[in-house]
Amino acid sequence: MRLIPALAAAVLATAGCAQTGGLDSRMPSTDERLRLAAVAEANNNVDVALSIYRNAAAADPNNSEVQARFARALATYGAPGEAILLLEQALARRPNDRTLVLALGRTHLRAGDIPAAEQAFTRVLATSPSDADALSGLGVLADLSGDHQRAQALYNRALGAAPNHQGARNNLALSLALSGQTAEATRLLETLRASGSTDVRVRHNLGLVAAMEGRTASAQRLVGPELSAAEFAEFSTVAAQLRTGASGD
Repeated sequence: MRLIPALAAAVLATAGCAQTGGLDSRMPSTDERLRLAAVAEANNNVDVALSIYRNAAAADPNNSEVQARFARALATYGAPGEAILLLEQALARRPNDRTLVLALGRTHLRAGDIPAAEQAFTRVLATSPSDADALSGLGVLADLSGDHQRAQALYNRALGAAPNHQGARNNLALSLALSGQTAEATRLLETLRASGSTDVRVRHNLGLVAAMEGRTASAQRLVGPELSAAEFAEFSTVAAQLRTGASGD
């Protein structure tokens, strides 16, 4: 769908209407830019989305949320190095800004730099020991290192501080599955879905647990909308490997 140029023109025209019905000369607001970028991403217009985020970040350099959103997009679309540099420059302007430090940790995690990610999440906890996002981030790092017991303790600490934290609950469920507790993982994920969560990661993790349990039809129903037949075959192979690892065989 290549609707973005027309949509952008329509949104900007609407935003710029003066009381006389004409267009004024003001620039789009930060919120308007971010809405446009989100629409561009939803339509797989990556270059357009990145351009809008870049303009928004340049126009509002002290807006931590904008810098973090731009960094996330850069990392998602293959430029983690640029994302890290962006966040470090933003932190030079706003030292120890929570939003920026968390974004830096997540970007390092995405780039596979576990020590740097741990340093960032720990930096948040130094000033806010019960920060659920930072605790959940450290939990992910523990899971990646194979220490599922520590990971689950961190997720539970996060949930103790923020009982409705969907990310921590979703991560806890996946950690339980990785340690062989697939029934409990399924219960947690089903509870999340019943609470109204539309996060695709919850559905995909349910599919992963189903595949780990050998419930192929259920797994395909849960992840099928996003995966091709070849991708689902690879997904099933990974699930089988995780099942073997969880059982200790």
